[in-house]
Amino acid sequence: MDKNKQNKIFFLSTYFIMFITGLGLLSTGAILPEIVGDFQIGYDMAGVLLSLQATGNLTAVVVSGYLLDILGRKIILLAGSSMLAIGFLGIAFVPYASLIFVFIFFSGCGWGINNIVSGITNDITGGSAAHLNRLHIFFAVGGFTAPFFVVFVDYIGFNWRVVAAVIGLLAVISVIIISLIKIPLPLPKETKSRVSFEAFRHLRYYIFIAIQFTYAAVETVMNGWITTYFQGTGILTNIEAKTVLSLIWISIMVGRIIISVFGKNIKKEHILVACSLIVLIFSTLLIRVNSLIPIAVCVFALGLGLSALIPTNLANSAVITSGSGVAMGVLLSSGGLGAAVGPAVTGVIAERLSLNASMWVAVGFALILLIMAIINNIFGRKIKNEVHSN
Repeated sequence: MDKNKQNKIFFLSTYFIMFITGLGLLSTGAILPEIVGDFQIGYDMAGVLLSLQATGNLTAVVVSGYLLDILGRKIILLAGSSMLAIGFLGIAFVPYASLIFVFIFFSGCGWGINNIVSGITNDITGGSAAHLNRLHIFFAVGGFTAPFFVVFVDYIGFNWRVVAAVIGLLAVISVIIISLIKIPLPLPKETKSRVSFEAFRHLRYYIFIAIQFTYAAVETVMNGWITTYFQGTGILTNIEAKTVLSLIWISIMVGRIIISVFGKNIKKEHILVACSLIVLIFSTLLIRVNSLIPIAVCVFALGLGLSALIPTNLANSAVITSGSGVAMGVLLSSGGLGAAVGPAVTGVIAERLSLNASMWVAVGFALILLIMAIINNIFGRKIKNEVHSN
């Protein structure tokens, strides 16, 4: 087969994988209120469910990175889609509450392993920003499609189990596709990543970790908890709450497009501060408003603030982490840890206090995020010069 055609088939397959991953991740938050109702579990256990999915992601990210060189890219890709399929098919047919915790962890493992697609694409394309952006756009498309898909399934008379089953079957299709295609060889590299602990000597590296952690905590709470919050408090109807959730990912896509066009001439430190400020302001306002239009405006603005934080933080950290797989691995893992901690704390607060009080957890993380971004802006130039001098 022609190499260009082979590459095209591979990229189309990875777009499908990322679409399913985004669809599955956001569908979990969209169907959470129904899962809580059917199994009569408390809000604290609902938070644990979301945390287990994030923990599965974190575990898989760490493990798959080591196994990639041992088992090969095709087996890792097969493992990711297989875990996603097992997780969501298990969720669809689970008979009682205790097993759903197991299967949602599996779904998180599939999510984490599928994240390796970015690294594989990077190797094959030689670090093409266009391919990576396109890949993550398909994840975002899956993300904002999820709430509409859940609403549609409910509209035609089915329940959340059908949502999980369809996602599981789509993951099975991706397993079949991956097993049939040929994975392109990576482009030869001029340099190899070094095992370096140099980054750990710099204060700024820990600021990047804190930004990654707090961003992931805020985003996971919003993605996973916002539907439960609006439905549980009666502020929005079932359909309205799920539609509002989709706005986050629509605005994230819009924000990333805006930053990719206009962000080149703006300092990364300034982007981080501006986006963190937007997240803090609109996560606070979101709790204070109680009608659809103001809520939609707040959610859309919140998505714009979230959109640029991760790519900008990773790009900003390159001055310290470049060439060090260890430093980058720890930085990425800190995001997975934040995604696990945020929903767990939110669930406990919701169960012991109220749903309204639980949303202030996201505001608290957003405040820390802004403080870290400001510190990064203050010390950025000084530490940057220090790194260059080394």
